[in-house]
Amino acid sequence: MKKRQVVLIGGAMRSGTTVIHRALCTGENTNPYISESWFLLDVMRMYKWNLTRYDVRNADQFGSMENFREVVFDNYRKYVMLISAKYNDPEVMVLKHPELTRYFNDISDYFEDWKFVVIVRDPRDVIASIKRVQKRHQESGLRTPQTELRSIADFCREYMSYYSSVDFARLKGRYIFLKYEDFVMNSTDQLTKVAMFTGARYDAGRVLKFSEDHQKAANFDKEKRLDDKFAGAFWSDMYTKDISDASIGSYKADLTEDQIVEIQQRVGDFGRRFGYW
Repeated sequence: MKKRQVVLIGGAMRSGTTVIHRALCTGENTNPYISESWFLLDVMRMYKWNLTRYDVRNADQFGSMENFREVVFDNYRKYVMLISAKYNDPEVMVLKHPELTRYFNDISDYFEDWKFVVIVRDPRDVIASIKRVQKRHQESGLRTPQTELRSIADFCREYMSYYSSVDFARLKGRYIFLKYEDFVMNSTDQLTKVAMFTGARYDAGRVLKFSEDHQKAANFDKEKRLDDKFAGAFWSDMYTKDISDASIGSYKADLTEDQIVEIQQRVGDFGRRFGYW
């Protein structure tokens, strides 16, 4: 069997993880684009919840937490093997779910050869996008984590929570940050960075295109997505177009000047670190 490199893509929701995942699945030695790895997220949430109640719920069955941990992560191994086999065992498996970012340390502790690509996007654009999702959920009468965000302070905490949940020192040498804006504006340089990090091989001419292969993905079936009120609210027409810089700076149409100033204050150091202000 070929040596397999597993790469997990994370970052804040609405930070461009879907279109970058789509792009990074165009490699000649990667899997094609597949939808978010909900199974991995569900397993991890179950795992973490059970650890808080381990003595009452699990100790008499599994004994040590290490035994329980082995059962949980065996599901991860089997998932990767099944998906890999479905797509002819590519050398590089590129998987993604923004919410898995919160568990990168747990995953990395167990799978010491897995690598992590962390997407960063202008907090103002991300928050403006989340606010649009929130509005759609409210109009549909849904109560979701997005509708619980009340103030700009709440939105800023939500944005930062993805990155503050990771102890990057524990991922030393096994992660890279990828700025959404850099990727869409200068994909060649960013692809070189990703290729060196993951071992994936790319044709720069294909990466930004929405291809026939992408059209086969259920996640890009707009009609089906919009039938689901929760999932439909996250839909973006950018998913089924060639990747461009069209949405960069779109926050200016959705946020007031006061909101923009507050975001820049509350996410100050992080935004400066990545050159957003």
